[in-house]
Amino acid sequence: MEAIFNKIIVPIDGSDASLHAAKKAIKLAQNIGAKIIVIHVINKFEVKKYIEISHDKEDIVKNELQEYGFKYLRHVKDLAKSAEVPVEIVLSEGIPAEEIVNTAKKENVDLIIIGSSGGTAFRKKLLGSTTDRVIRWSSGIPVLVITY
Repeated sequence: MEAIFNKIIVPIDGSDASLHAAKKAIKLAQNIGAKIIVIHVINKFEVKKYIEISHDKEDIVKNELQEYGFKYLRHVKDLAKSAEVPVEIVLSEGIPAEEIVNTAKKENVDLIIIGSSGGTAFRKKLLGSTTDRVIRWSSGIPVLVITY
């Protein structure tokens, strides 16, 4: 019998909630023989905010945010490899929910596993919840929200 979920995408943002969701995704993938794609999105609005706050040049800010993103991605990749789960990592820049859903569609994933909260309270109030947007925009791709 073929597994219902063969490819799972897991967004991470460095928060405890996203790491918790990633660990659950790895465990599920391990149990059903699925592959996971771990994605980190550099929020284009945060790039602008950090430039204003730090007065650094855009390329310096982007490089720093990319370093953090790859750090998070490598950590989850190492966890998946330890569990012998096939894993791919993706770093992109844009609007997080949009990038997550677009990547999920492009990669023909069967499931999105996402943490119930991440980022900062201020950002959620200002921009809305990435998790909520992923649920609304996923159109046909099931979304499993892991509470933390």
